[in-house]
Amino acid sequence: MARVNFGRSPTVRGWNNQENLLKVGYIIKFAGEKGGYYMVQAVEGMTYDLVVTANGNTAGTEVSDGYDSGMFVDEDLEPLAGHLYQLVPSLYRQPKFVTRSGTYDGVGFPNDTTAVTLVSGTQTIGGARRDYVGDISGSCYMQHPQGIPRWKADEAPNDDKTGFIDVTSSPADDPNYTFQIWLRSGESNLPAFRYVNSSGEILFNPVVHLEGAKYRIVPLSEGEIQSIRKQQNGKLRYKLISAYGLPQSASIGSDYYPTS
Repeated sequence: MARVNFGRSPTVRGWNNQENLLKVGYIIKFAGEKGGYYMVQAVEGMTYDLVVTANGNTAGTEVSDGYDSGMFVDEDLEPLAGHLYQLVPSLYRQPKFVTRSGTYDGVGFPNDTTAVTLVSGTQTIGGARRDYVGDISGSCYMQHPQGIPRWKADEAPNDDKTGFIDVTSSPADDPNYTFQIWLRSGESNLPAFRYVNSSGEILFNPVVHLEGAKYRIVPLSEGEIQSIRKQQNGKLRYKLISAYGLPQSASIGSDYYPTS
């Protein structure tokens, strides 16, 4: 079976991305940097698909139950200097069915047959009943930058019970900005991804979908900052961006309790 996008679910949360995207003219500052203000000069939408494949697949697209990609990096995700990516990882959905007998693991899709007893004997016809019961997907785990786990519990950073998102928490047709990431230029800023299939079935669209915006940002000089302050009655309104999520335990002290 070729790679298939099974479409939109009838029930979505309706995250409003306009509440999360930057706009032209916004001033931003990166957390952890001393000074350094930037202005958003241009904005455009952006999408990116990380297609996960396994060796030996018939079409090079589907992955079997139990598949684990391990950590991998896509170097094409590195922005140019002066560009900033704001992206939300999400997963594509696949419909889940249960058979008439109650079987649910590895059921697949309703294209099998049913044996029917007729006067002339038993005949096999198509159209066996299966009930759609929801959606399944792979699970995505991420490190950003490489080696630093995201979305995880502090006491279990590399445990398989924490840090994963799936189609329930961030579907591709309704990406959840709770899990957004910011990418700046430089290979050291690239994230590493891990894709796991624990759904009980083959997945035919094993993709981590990234959606959001690409920004052109320009640094502001001290003179420009002072001019903006005067226009805003001495105040400078800006958005603080944490490119690497929450500070890690080793850096909390230096980040928040400076000695000088």
